[in-house]
Amino acid sequence: MNLDLSKIKNFLFPKPKIKAIVFDYGGVIEIRDGDLFKEITDYLGVDRKEFRNVYLTLNHLYNVEGREYKEILSMVAKKFNASDEQVAYICDLFDEMDKTWEVNNELVDLIKKLKKNYKIGMLSNFSDGLRQIMDNQGTTDLFDAIVISYEVGYQKPDPKIFDILFDRLGVKSNEVVFIDDSLSSLRETENIGYIPILFTGNQDLKEKFKKLGISF
Repeated sequence: MNLDLSKIKNFLFPKPKIKAIVFDYGGVIEIRDGDLFKEITDYLGVDRKEFRNVYLTLNHLYNVEGREYKEILSMVAKKFNASDEQVAYICDLFDEMDKTWEVNNELVDLIKKLKKNYKIGMLSNFSDGLRQIMDNQGTTDLFDAIVISYEVGYQKPDPKIFDILFDRLGVKSNEVVFIDDSLSSLRETENIGYIPILFTGNQDLKEKFKKLGISF
């Protein structure tokens, strides 16, 4: 008699039921045209990955301390020896691309369906003002819990901000699916214990939901 050990393991240690689905905001709930970092690094002629790595050492100044995003971009650019003229161009580029943000309405419709069966959360690295933006867009009521880095003093992927999220949702970490468009925000997945999904588009997200058995 051949025994399927994987089935025995799943029987003894069943996978926890998914109770909550959590979404990042910028790049997921709200999307925009183009890739700001690509535009900047192409203009400066520097490596995109290196530029982003430097940015990640400074983004807490925006996400937690509330400094202006353009100020952070300027600081990063100067570390790559950008001139004042180049910094000014980068700030103008940011202003133009910032106007293209819009609500991901297809995803909003999907969330409304998911709310019938799951708790819905929003976890974002964002400065002051996000709640007002969401109120103006009418997206606040989509969520059972909202956690914003500027408000709580921690930013993704710090486990502390996830602890706050799980507590507000009233769930365990392994009962949560978290969707983010940035790999850097998903770095501590194994230590924290949630199920990660890298967001690359609405259709891909739906396919990943189906594989997880998430109904909508």
